[in-house]
Amino acid sequence: LDVALASGAAGVHLGQDDLPLAAARRLAGDRLVLGVSTHDVAEARAAADGGADYVGFGPMFTTTSKADALTPRTLEGLQTVRAAIRIPIVAIGGIGPDAAPAILDAGADAVAMISAIANAPDPAELCARLMVRRA
Repeated sequence: LDVALASGAAGVHLGQDDLPLAAARRLAGDRLVLGVSTHDVAEARAAADGGADYVGFGPMFTTTSKADALTPRTLEGLQTVRAAIRIPIVAIGGIGPDAAPAILDAGADAVAMISAIANAPDPAELCARLMVRRA
């Protein structure tokens, strides 16, 4: 949070073990978009009720980007979270281009891809292909 505020960043993402959302909101006010990592409906509700602007939800699949990642969540779990909160959901964790449509259909507003893009033969081409709005 301190680096985000000092650098003029647009937002900051908080993990479950980071500065609590209430403290971050108190310090940042409305100057930053605040996101929170969530792994189940209770965490997602707490983040939404606590004033988060969006939640990250996952991991959706096994991921190599985070050594201590939790057991993958399910599409049904994502649907439960979608039904429980009104703020945007960004799904994360082991997501590749082929899985993205089903995750969006299950209720995510966006997907975060790390390894799929970083390991692509042409990351710019893949990003250009992925950057489309769904109707």
